[in-house]
Amino acid sequence: MLDDTIYDMCAPLLDPKLSKFAWYYFVVSDRVSVRYADDSIRQQIDVYRSCQRDIQHEGQREPLLDREGIGRGGEMTCRSNAPVLIFCTGGAWLIGYKMWGTLLARALTATGVVVVIPDMQNYPSVYIPDMVHDVDLAIDWTFKNIAEYGGDPTNIVLVGQSAGGHVAMMAVLKKIRRIQVENNIASATQESIGAERRGLEDDNLTGKWMPSDLKGFAVISSPLNLRAMTEGFRRHGFNDDTMDRMFGFEKDKYDPFLALQEILREEQVQILSNELPPIHIYHGTDDKTVPYEVSETFHQELSNHMTGENYVSFVSYSGWSHTDPILEGPMDADHRLHRDLFNDVKNWTDSSNLIWPDDPIMNDRLCPHFMIQIGRFFNPF
Repeated sequence: MLDDTIYDMCAPLLDPKLSKFAWYYFVVSDRVSVRYADDSIRQQIDVYRSCQRDIQHEGQREPLLDREGIGRGGEMTCRSNAPVLIFCTGGAWLIGYKMWGTLLARALTATGVVVVIPDMQNYPSVYIPDMVHDVDLAIDWTFKNIAEYGGDPTNIVLVGQSAGGHVAMMAVLKKIRRIQVENNIASATQESIGAERRGLEDDNLTGKWMPSDLKGFAVISSPLNLRAMTEGFRRHGFNDDTMDRMFGFEKDKYDPFLALQEILREEQVQILSNELPPIHIYHGTDDKTVPYEVSETFHQELSNHMTGENYVSFVSYSGWSHTDPILEGPMDADHRLHRDLFNDVKNWTDSSNLIWPDDPIMNDRLCPHFMIQIGRFFNPF
């Protein structure tokens, strides 16, 4: 019922732009969709290779698209051993879908990055702990298989937006917490081993990757402090009972802020600095869905304890809403987030050969400004 309501509310926002999304997604992009697990049809992953047409124009290869987003002719050449960006899409844990990352894939593949966008199961089909498991499996699949699609498994960056950032952060923090608990078990007395093992009772993550395997982690407009979100959830129709059910009645265990504090309470705090990749947190100051302050508090808590080469930074986008960084902004030729993520990948993976294309086809707005403003008016997020 709730997901149907949100879909109906979103329809006016999506309709003016859907044709460009669909044309790139289904026709033009060099996209491969594969399974990363076999429990659900939703456990699929889209891999966007970084390709160019071999059409020379003033000494430069042409991008895949013309001004209308239509594919050009010519032989296509795809990069190999390219840096990889995994993008976990948002959707309020209800309407998440891998297609929501199409604009990001369009922008980043043009710079030489392979973009991987996993789908995950939504509530009410599963609970949020199952979504964290899905993301864990998708990341594990990427490390094991991305070389077949031109990506470098030693240069992977994780990115999550909104609910996707939440579940990705929980996967990362749970991996770190597991290391702490396993270390505690190794040094525990016989009497205390049982208590330590209970720290792993809700750990269903089976992927072999570790957070330190990632070159970096970017989080965009994500609910990283659930207790600070209570009133916001209620305003959007998520009452307390609904939230409890969505989280499988384990909401506190899947609150990134509380999970971080649990890690910080342990004597082995150094594990956090050793395992956590560099983190950049991005948030619009006019976000009415996930208040800007939610990211601020998480950033402050995390940055107080980061040491060594790893670091955390916070970037605010003045006047931007919850979806402006990934939807309305790029549609209106404002690629601030895309450029920031491009720079993250370039710096974290030491890929100095990556270049943001100076090409109006990639940088111009994708539909008239007034249509984007109409979309902003109806956007429930």
